[in-house]
Amino acid sequence: PASRNRRSSAHSAPPVSYQQQQRTGGSGLATAPSHNPHHQQHHSSPPAMAADHRRAASADSIPPVPPRTSLPPTASVNQSVTGNAPGTLSRPGAYSISREGAGPTQVFRVQIPFEVRPGQEFQVIAGSRTVRVRCPAESRGGHFLQITVPPEPVVRPNVQGMAVLTCAVPGNAGGGGAVAMSESVVRENEALVQQQLRIGSSGTGGDDNDPPAQGPSSDTPASSSEAPQPTTYMVTVPPGISPGMQFAVEVEGQRMMVTCPANVQAGMNLRILPPQQTPNQSASRDLSTARGTSLDRPPEERRSLSAPNPASPPLMQMFEVVVPPGIMPNQSFSLLANGQRVLVTCPPNVHPGQKVRFQLPIGNPNDKTKDAPAIQLEYESIKDGWARTIRVTDMKFQWVRMNEEGEIDLKSVKRFDVKHSAYTRRLTFLEGNDPRMRTGTLSFGAANESSADSSIEHNGQVVVGYSEIAVAHQRGSYDEKAEWFQEICRERLRTKWSDGHMRILIRREHLLHDSMESVMSLSRLDFHKIWRFEFMGEIGIDAGGLAREWFQLVTEEIFNPDMGLWLPSASNQMAMRINPASEISCPEDHLIYFRFLGRVLGKALFDGQLVAGHMVRHLYKHILGWPVMFEDLEIPDEGYYNSLKSLLEVDDMEDMCLDFTFTENDLGENRMVDLMDGGEDVPVTNDNLPEFLEANLKYHLMDRVKPQLTELLLGFYDVIPEPLLTIFDFQELELLMCGIPVIDIDDWMANTVYQGRFERQGKNAVTCRWFWEVVRDEFDQETRARLLQFVTGTSGVPSRGFSVLQGNDGSIRQFCINGIKKEHSLYPRSHTCFNRIDLPMYSS
Repeated sequence: PASRNRRSSAHSAPPVSYQQQQRTGGSGLATAPSHNPHHQQHHSSPPAMAADHRRAASADSIPPVPPRTSLPPTASVNQSVTGNAPGTLSRPGAYSISREGAGPTQVFRVQIPFEVRPGQEFQVIAGSRTVRVRCPAESRGGHFLQITVPPEPVVRPNVQGMAVLTCAVPGNAGGGGAVAMSESVVRENEALVQQQLRIGSSGTGGDDNDPPAQGPSSDTPASSSEAPQPTTYMVTVPPGISPGMQFAVEVEGQRMMVTCPANVQAGMNLRILPPQQTPNQSASRDLSTARGTSLDRPPEERRSLSAPNPASPPLMQMFEVVVPPGIMPNQSFSLLANGQRVLVTCPPNVHPGQKVRFQLPIGNPNDKTKDAPAIQLEYESIKDGWARTIRVTDMKFQWVRMNEEGEIDLKSVKRFDVKHSAYTRRLTFLEGNDPRMRTGTLSFGAANESSADSSIEHNGQVVVGYSEIAVAHQRGSYDEKAEWFQEICRERLRTKWSDGHMRILIRREHLLHDSMESVMSLSRLDFHKIWRFEFMGEIGIDAGGLAREWFQLVTEEIFNPDMGLWLPSASNQMAMRINPASEISCPEDHLIYFRFLGRVLGKALFDGQLVAGHMVRHLYKHILGWPVMFEDLEIPDEGYYNSLKSLLEVDDMEDMCLDFTFTENDLGENRMVDLMDGGEDVPVTNDNLPEFLEANLKYHLMDRVKPQLTELLLGFYDVIPEPLLTIFDFQELELLMCGIPVIDIDDWMANTVYQGRFERQGKNAVTCRWFWEVVRDEFDQETRARLLQFVTGTSGVPSRGFSVLQGNDGSIRQFCINGIKKEHSLYPRSHTCFNRIDLPMYSS
């Protein structure tokens, strides 16, 4: 039955921030349904206004808007709640909100406050709840509306407390907030690691002439009618295959690629376990779903109209290519297919000039993705560097080094090379003592041996497939890629409001403590829900502003060097690096803070929010799994980088009296760190100099802060599936997380100094005039931010402008344009320590 609310006058509830939305059935915003004639007896407006009321009360009088701006009603802190949490929400923490489908809706008659205009929202009290109502276009202040309010929400406070961190090393007592792994979890993780090793050693693909594997080994376990056991096979490593290389085999008609283990040589026997397939998979293999990243979340029905049906197999396109010159059997070559770099392994008995065929998924013809690129096939012509490719054998992303001819550089780099060697982080996920908080191990590996999933799966279905990611890779601009990423998060991964959402109650005076307690009590499922924030004791409904404020305040506080967790980099005071001595500042919980920050950064990226801290470049590379090289040492500490680089010019290293150690300074106290076992007793010579440089790279870019970095990455990937990030580079990731700054060109120019061949003429030099013309007239904000990243190491601009731009020593060091001859460098080059760009004196 309908009821009347006599407290809904203009003076009973002041207007709050307004948001457009029409909600139906189980959602949160009160709506105006079709006019109910039984309420005409309560209408006290004049006849002329009565007609307006009838029009305003219709279901069509409130126009719908896109879900991204939707906000449900927010109950006041002291309202009564039902369900598992009787009483009031009077304590800080994270609260899970859901609705009972069987609960009745309620109908109220409310008056529009006189100061409210059409299209604006106003707040009223409906029963025990405060809700927001949107004023229809034909209504005015003083008119009455009939609204329908969804059932009362069920509030389930999270009473489990913070989930504990688990040390990933069995037998280690932990520290910094982490506890030792229990014996049962150790056994579970050992089985998990063995399963991953078996999966990682085999794949799909090959050629009809693949050598068959031997029959099942004699120790094959007996099969069970209820749960058939997998069968292992013995294969012989072909001649010419060295550790790390792949070779093709055929097992019972199934072609697959096997990676030669590190301790196995050509001619030796190797036992393999083929991947198991269901009958449906055998009938129609979906290459785009091969070993995709799995989401730990409940089933959802939130597929966008433009998304292909995950249950249906993808359309496949056959490509026929000619094996390039110089390629030997079982070697790989790269090309562009479907707009994506593809890594193809030359089958046995196939030689240069012969043709091979392979298939790639091309998406769904009903895909209405805007401006979807056409299928294309061409050989690459990129310059020397690292490129991300897709392996056709298992549809995984892999890094390859390309030479100037656009082919894969297959030269084996046996020793460290400052120009060509690169490493990527390898993050292995393991189960933790608490199901809400998994753990993991972090290590460095050769970039060309790392891989990443190209699809996201859930319950055997593809949420985001390779085809969509390949199309996203082809989107040229940063804005297009960012829009695609946010749409996937919003439309595919986010839990619908009616399926549950979170309320985060925070005391402003205990911001960081309450925030960490709340965030660290959540499971990974909760990070894909919509969050609504409330600062206790303050009147306010989170229409987006409170969330922005929370992300800003929390990241400002945790990146503050006074916390002892982060420090400004030696080259750029605005780019923060992890404090290696964070354990001294926060001995009991410093790792908890880094896991907390990783989750906050991931949630901010998922929700399209911005954070307040810029990090050094190699940390963004670690998040993406991007290759790091020797030159990445320059950004955090250019002085030390130059010192190491100068060692390459020393004739006799023994005269330097160096050993494999590094001296750390912890709060004024020097501490010697071995870069290898017994490093103090190993002198650096010309013969082992490459190993010394490699050890320094690994120590400074990972090992120095490995526990902190591990927790930061684990927290980040509690929220974001890694395949979604493969479309970005590390500069774009910084822009996505920190935003594109609004750069004042006049302030930039006014606080620029000129050196070298521009010192006399300054900004009046012809090349400098051209430089500023391009920056002002042709560069958009994104390109200007990238220019700042190139010269200063970060896209951030100080709050007081370019006049206070700092250098590596913390002193003011303004933006500098240094004129050089073209003989010294044909292209502009940067010196991030000094915020300086070397600009050749171009003649046109």
